[in-house]
Amino acid sequence: MTAVLSPAEQQRRLRATPPGVVVLSSAVLEDIDDLTDRLVEVIVEEDPSYSGPGRTPREDLHRSCHDNLVRILEWLTGTTDPSTDPFDAPRATGRRRAEQGMPLESVLHAYRLGYRIIWEGLVTQARRSGGVDALVEAATEVWMIVDEFSSIVADSYRETEADFARRDDRRRDALVDALLEGRGTERTVAADAAAALDLPEHGRFSVVVVAGEDASRVTGSALRGCGMRVAWRTRTDREIGLVSLGRSDPSDVVACLQAVAGLRAGVSPVVEGLADVDVAHRLAETALRALPTGEPVVAELDARLPGALLVTAPDLSARLVRRALGGVLDLERDERSVLLDTLRTWLDTGGSAGQTAARLYCHRNTVLNRLRRLEGLTDRSLERVDHLVEWSLALLALDVLPPERAPQA
Repeated sequence: MTAVLSPAEQQRRLRATPPGVVVLSSAVLEDIDDLTDRLVEVIVEEDPSYSGPGRTPREDLHRSCHDNLVRILEWLTGTTDPSTDPFDAPRATGRRRAEQGMPLESVLHAYRLGYRIIWEGLVTQARRSGGVDALVEAATEVWMIVDEFSSIVADSYRETEADFARRDDRRRDALVDALLEGRGTERTVAADAAAALDLPEHGRFSVVVVAGEDASRVTGSALRGCGMRVAWRTRTDREIGLVSLGRSDPSDVVACLQAVAGLRAGVSPVVEGLADVDVAHRLAETALRALPTGEPVVAELDARLPGALLVTAPDLSARLVRRALGGVLDLERDERSVLLDTLRTWLDTGGSAGQTAARLYCHRNTVLNRLRRLEGLTDRSLERVDHLVEWSLALLALDVLPPERAPQA
């Protein structure tokens, strides 16, 4: 960005302006109204952006041309007021053209046309006065000043665009927040959100909650590659995506996101319309919490319902762990791990001591001895279905409950 020159620097530059340039420029400045009219006509004639739909108002263009021409000629004549910003005209022009949506290329083209108009005026004056040498000196001076003005108008334009983008981002974030808070049922919120986020107001949606930050770019790209539109909202340790499914299903969301290495995310069931996004958000968050602690897994809620039940009632789940596993939790870490691994494997294999032994690389009798010890420590029986259910849920609770809520295991 070009900085505002200090008064001392302005004076230094003004003193360096060749006298012949000052004479020619002063004469051109006297014809500023005619110069402005000519520049406006040339801009409108040569650039359709200034004459088509959404064009800059004629009076605005005239004022801008006048002010910029005056500021350039003031530089050349040495009449710039050191107490004012000598670049106020290009700054204002860049800001207004960005607000009007005028292409930056057109704005810069207008400055090049301004250079041409000033140069033509200087040539005319040089012919009248015979100041050819001054005209040569003026060429470099005018080129340098117009180039500086062009840089400043471009900086101002881009700064305004960036400010608009930040405002748009804040508005989109606010609308996503409103949906996540359950305000999508309000008359205008869902409609405004649909327009701002480029999503359908009524349609099939799923919400994905990703653990961690800075994943939305990659995950968003993966979902778009699968033909889904998504709007993201970043929270402290979460990234929340509102996914417009179209004809897809949550299982398709899972399949797309599983291609992203190291991702840990929960996916909600389908909801109908933006008005129910808050429900989907809660379910997606529950799905994420129901994943094994620390493991990079992507899963939809319906595939994790037992774990979801446990994490939604952590106090009851912790109590279940303590009652179902009893004295096993009081053993030393290594012995406790051996018994719990044996129980987990035995349950996974459908109660097969032989398959459990094969997976754990031990003898079948060793497995049976460990299971009998588990029965004694927990006051549970391998023959009772309700006890098997309690064991299964307790082991799952150890996987999904946060360490501070799960009994030490």
